[in-house]
Amino acid sequence: MHLDRIDLADIHAPRAIAQAVHKQLGEIEPPVPVISIAKALDITEICTQRFYGFEGMLLTDRVRSRGSILANTKRGNRRARFTIAHELGHFLIERHKLFGPTGFLCSAQDMRETRKAQMHMRQEREANQFAINLLAPPSLFDALLSQDPELKDAQQLRDHLNVSLEAVIRHLVERRPECLAAVWSKDGHIRYWVSGDGFPWITCKRGERLSSLSVASKIVAKSSGEFSTFVDTNPIAWTNRSNIELFEQTRLSPSGHAVTLLWADVPDEDDNDNGGLYELSAPKFR
Repeated sequence: MHLDRIDLADIHAPRAIAQAVHKQLGEIEPPVPVISIAKALDITEICTQRFYGFEGMLLTDRVRSRGSILANTKRGNRRARFTIAHELGHFLIERHKLFGPTGFLCSAQDMRETRKAQMHMRQEREANQFAINLLAPPSLFDALLSQDPELKDAQQLRDHLNVSLEAVIRHLVERRPECLAAVWSKDGHIRYWVSGDGFPWITCKRGERLSSLSVASKIVAKSSGEFSTFVDTNPIAWTNRSNIELFEQTRLSPSGHAVTLLWADVPDEDDNDNGGLYELSAPKFR
């Protein structure tokens, strides 16, 4: 495989860099060969094994002449593929500053972070954007989406692209035009959530039990089925809004891990609800 880093040098946006890599690759069959891509872009060594204390590491010099990547396999090979792509993102995004004298060290929490305020967190968010757009480009991702939001799409895309289910669902929430959010839970307790643009403020807190008003709480209590269907639900179970239509669908695994996809129908006239702009409303908890 031959790729040219010079063609990527003047591109700064993470998604645009991933698109430029795919433009050089041309039409490919999934899954995206992330190891071959990294080696064609001057990553000389990639080590995948179980590590403790970090999720991924990029060893490089300040001018990024070449690099080595370490990726933790503790969370599975799909997660390791994402970690390799994430560290490759740090390598290719030239404005990213090294965390130490020898490169980048990324924890699992770093790679989940979505806040924009701090430089470190911004770099992690941008490396994640590059990674998912490299591993799940629109040409391979959008073709498998149903007409309406559907969690089964995420599972099919996970297998098709060899990317973790969490990464696929985050990408689905971001790419679909509907107003979506996803909430992850374990044994009926909230772990974290992500939401797309315009989704109402989610009132869930980490560690809290799923609201008894939610359909998800009943599915978890009964341990019934892997996938539920999308059903109308009480918006107060999830959000601070009572005047919207809200639908939810849950995927429950035998281990007790569950993800619930929320789909809100927010009326246009609610854009300036509560006398203020959305950007000035109360901050979300993440």
